[in-house]
Amino acid sequence: MASFKLGDLAASLEMYARDNEEHIFEETFIPGLEGIPGSPIVPIADYMRMMPAMDEVVLSSLQIGSVVQPGAKNTFNPTTDAVNIKPRIGKIRPIKVDLLFDHQTIIALYKSYLGECRAKKIDPEVVPLEEYIKRDIVRQAKEDIRVQSLWNGVYNKANTTPLDVMDGLKTQLLLCISEGETPAGNIADTAPITRTNAVAETQKVLDIIPDKEMYSNQLICVCAREYKTAYELDFQAKHGSLPYNTSQEKGHIVGTNIQFVVEPGLSGFNRPIITKRNNFVYLYDEEGS
Repeated sequence: MASFKLGDLAASLEMYARDNEEHIFEETFIPGLEGIPGSPIVPIADYMRMMPAMDEVVLSSLQIGSVVQPGAKNTFNPTTDAVNIKPRIGKIRPIKVDLLFDHQTIIALYKSYLGECRAKKIDPEVVPLEEYIKRDIVRQAKEDIRVQSLWNGVYNKANTTPLDVMDGLKTQLLLCISEGETPAGNIADTAPITRTNAVAETQKVLDIIPDKEMYSNQLICVCAREYKTAYELDFQAKHGSLPYNTSQEKGHIVGTNIQFVVEPGLSGFNRPIITKRNNFVYLYDEEGS
């Protein structure tokens, strides 16, 4: 067996990373292609607005109330507070991956790579050792972002875990509710959702949705797998004789066009989040700096 120099591998990995810096960044931090085909776990870009930015972005929400009034009065009577612009600031947060491989880890990786090459699972001409090592690191980084940071993060620059890199969407939603920023009419008062009441409690959420939104064909139900399972089992228990009674067929809330979107990062959060497509915005630094 030929000798294996760790110094050569370190230099090779560094050169590979520099030569492929842009590709590695795009593959890791610009989501959109991930998901599980044929499942309710869809690519992020299917329902979030992907927006490149450099630092901060003002995401304005234009809210317009009733504006029509009787005319032909020879007077100008502007409707007070009919148009409201509510700005929200989105900010890019720098994140990184720092790894240190000891001697034993590198040797183990090298042997694993050789074993897969000999078993014809890997073509070394297509997947060099550097790509083999990078591939699993990128896979884990993407999982960290989607499952931990994106929904559950609480930004803390001083710490060193995926939960510290940004304020997650669930974190921001709960803060908006607790601070009264979310209108009361947008919040349904439901009991804790279980496998025996999910259909009835979900109906309470549907009942507060305005008609123009309900029939817009733009609504989605972002939820944990536990919630979707509870809904399916409750539906099956109540309507088991119907042909529409298997989980794979339930791509939507029954009687609506609202698609289920399961997010692994919402595990343990047994409430549905019904919103419009592209209402959530994912900011990323297109320069990768």
